[in-house]
Amino acid sequence: MAVSMGLSGRKISGELNEPGFAGLLCRHPSDDVLHRIASYPGRRVDCGPVQLTGPGDRTFSKGENHAFAFAGRLVNARELAADRPGSAIGRHDAVTAMERVRHDGLRAPGKFRGHFAFAHWDEAAGCLWLASDHLGRRTVFYTRLEDGWAFASSLRRLLALPGVSRQLDEGFLAAALSDVPVEPDATWYAAVRRVPAASVVELHADGKQAVRQYWCPDWGRRLAYRKDDDYVEQARVLLDQAVARGIGQSETVLCQLSGGFDSGAVAATAARLSMPGRIHALTVAPPHGMPVFEHPSIFGDERPLAGTVAAMHPNMVWETVSSAGLHPLDENPTRLFVTCAAPARGALSAGWYAPLFERARDLGARTILTGGMGNVTLSWDGLCGLASMARRGEWGRLLREARRLGRQNGISTAAALRRYAILPLLPPRLQARWAEFRNGSRPEGERFSAIHPDFARAYRISERRLALGQDYPGDTLAMQRRLLSYVQSSPSTADWIDALFGMDAYTPLADADLLEFCFAVPEEQYFRDGQTRWLARRVLADRLPPDLLRETRRGFQCAEFLHRLTLQREQMREGIAQLERSPLASRILDVDRMRRLMTGEWPTDAASTGFGEYGAVLHRGLHYGQFIRWAEGGNQ
Repeated sequence: MAVSMGLSGRKISGELNEPGFAGLLCRHPSDDVLHRIASYPGRRVDCGPVQLTGPGDRTFSKGENHAFAFAGRLVNARELAADRPGSAIGRHDAVTAMERVRHDGLRAPGKFRGHFAFAHWDEAAGCLWLASDHLGRRTVFYTRLEDGWAFASSLRRLLALPGVSRQLDEGFLAAALSDVPVEPDATWYAAVRRVPAASVVELHADGKQAVRQYWCPDWGRRLAYRKDDDYVEQARVLLDQAVARGIGQSETVLCQLSGGFDSGAVAATAARLSMPGRIHALTVAPPHGMPVFEHPSIFGDERPLAGTVAAMHPNMVWETVSSAGLHPLDENPTRLFVTCAAPARGALSAGWYAPLFERARDLGARTILTGGMGNVTLSWDGLCGLASMARRGEWGRLLREARRLGRQNGISTAAALRRYAILPLLPPRLQARWAEFRNGSRPEGERFSAIHPDFARAYRISERRLALGQDYPGDTLAMQRRLLSYVQSSPSTADWIDALFGMDAYTPLADADLLEFCFAVPEEQYFRDGQTRWLARRVLADRLPPDLLRETRRGFQCAEFLHRLTLQREQMREGIAQLERSPLASRILDVDRMRRLMTGEWPTDAASTGFGEYGAVLHRGLHYGQFIRWAEGGNQ
């Protein structure tokens, strides 16, 4: 069933939600700090030197000498409760999580599945544990106070406490502007740390602290099933399990559906698991007839392929959502800054996606299932496996695969070998020199960044990019490590989606069980006979249409970006003038480059822009500049 929705100019209504928790670990907290903690809406729990506050009873669990606060969602709570005799199945996540932590200690969060963060105070041990989930989709932020620690599951709540500095971390800004991974515990603010993904931070009232990692993939593990079909069947079992966990007990099952493998896999699986009940699927698309960004390797309108998925599943109620106008988040991003005290990397997509979350809320959904992380797990393309073959000396197989790949891509076998097998084995510095020798271009993160060149040099961004291998190809193990590290260190969007729209955006393809399986699958299951994403094409053959499975292009978010930028043109012109008046923004951002883009001939063809200059440099640069001015109090 298909329905088309046209939305324009909708306002974000109501007060901000208050997800998560905040707290203190102080023997003698100041009256100002205590007053602020007490002013937070919801419930307050005191246990020795720890004070916790949050929106309601489902956030907390408290015993005689311990206290526990939980944020996010534990999607395997019933599994965990059923695994322990005496546990009451059906109690809320905070109780289940606390029981496992008290029973299993640091081993407990490794057994949790979902997007979660928690704080656990143990009076007997005299320590506070702050934990983040496997990928850091939910985390805890903390800072040192004069007589202890303050912590919260959102930056907004932590920065509201008296005495917490709002001075920006310029090194973090430099990395974020350049798409270089940041330090695992860094934030936008110099005084504030975050609990790294898959880790527990242990804090003591006297100022001592320690960081303990509770999970890491076994990089040396490789599965060795007897038949190719065995990998397919096991992947289907884990995909079904991951989506079933995401659905949980939801009365309204809702999925974001694009025209790609990943969201299609989640939505189709949710439909199969929900039979005979129905599910909802929402696709964001440009308004009919609007010019979109076009390129041979992408498709800008995802409606046609998304529609084929919906047609294959009769219980899927499919709607397209589009907006010819701007969203309030486009017109004034201050609401976003107030919500999460941070900018959004994909600022254009924030306003573009907002009508989808609003429609999901109108349909009564509390959770929306997305296809995030699929390209790192189930739909891994496998191309870097050619470099792994070369490293292992599998010359016969490598030659056969390179020949087939070359035929499919219209290049010679020698070119395929050079591009996919030999160059990725060179250190990034040599790859960069080779690109210069061949008059190749620098990585997109360097070419399309609004960072001021002097600011980038001061923080050695080019050197850091090379040291980390960011934007340079490697073999399978190197690329999996880099991508996981990038995901784990990237700021999450979970807080602002929850706070603005009351929605939990959940990614089944990031499920740790599925992730561990995919990292252990042999490379030849992902790339075979010149065919990329070979595993996903077989796994999804029973739930996605053949046209989608044969697709080699990728979808492009906000393909009508030029139209949306044109609507903001005068606003952006004034924004650049404001940045020029800010010494801090002018030092961090290449305002001259942004001004030249605004004062030059405005493009009329989206494809001719290549997106990078206008979408990444101009719009993202302005968005980050607005955040900098907001943080320094210059946004009045």
